[in-house]
Amino acid sequence: METLPAFGVQLMRLAELHGLDVSSLARRATVPEPVITAVLDGGAPDPSLLRGLAPALGLHASDLFVIAGRPVPDDLAPLDPAAGDGDLGWLSWPLAYLPRAVPELHQFVRSMPQQPRPQRPAAPTPPYQQYPNGAGGLIVRLLHNRNLSWLGSAKYLYGIGRREVLSASTIGAIGHGRKRLTPHLLTGFAAFLDVPSRDLSVLTGIDLTGEHPPIHPDAAEAAQLIWNARRLTADQLQQVHDRAHTIRHERADELRPELRCGCPGRP
Repeated sequence: METLPAFGVQLMRLAELHGLDVSSLARRATVPEPVITAVLDGGAPDPSLLRGLAPALGLHASDLFVIAGRPVPDDLAPLDPAAGDGDLGWLSWPLAYLPRAVPELHQFVRSMPQQPRPQRPAAPTPPYQQYPNGAGGLIVRLLHNRNLSWLGSAKYLYGIGRREVLSASTIGAIGHGRKRLTPHLLTGFAAFLDVPSRDLSVLTGIDLTGEHPPIHPDAAEAAQLIWNARRLTADQLQQVHDRAHTIRHERADELRPELRCGCPGRP
């Protein structure tokens, strides 16, 4: 497994991709140029710098912390880690097979009131979620930053990314470098990560030239829905699940015949 370069190299690659030199990046991030130069030369990025760089690069701030290998601050992390236990993956079904459900569910998520962060002690990262510094490890850490488990990620990769069916353990194998992260898989993950595939390409070093399977037409809004669901509690996410279940039954006549029996085929 090939190890990814230091964050300074990654930062320069992203800046060049977006047509930014050090001076313009510093202006956009409103930080002194020497601060960025120090990171490019191998220095550790300060949290305040990462917060400033993220919008300048068109990235979510918490994702840039993940890319830099730094802990995501509480105010940028998913609101309720327990929401991941409910597995956002069940949302992939109505999103993939009932296109009109996407905007309705997204609006429902956005309309939910903001709740305070649950006061739970921070749980240590389990060993199976401690990934090496490789391309697959970076992608799976970004998935976890959306409260997506291995199983949920596999479901979205199939339904929204329109890639082959993978097991949850295979997603884990990608994270640990035991399964190769191919260009087709990378574009599939990009479809619901809300990170441009070209950004992921320069970060992972995976060349995306060539043809790839089509992405679900609602992938962009589905990715936004997944991102916005990070701010929900586990109880609120259950309400979204209940609404998705209702939509599925209300619109059963819109499904293809092979899906009405609960036996979804390949989209």
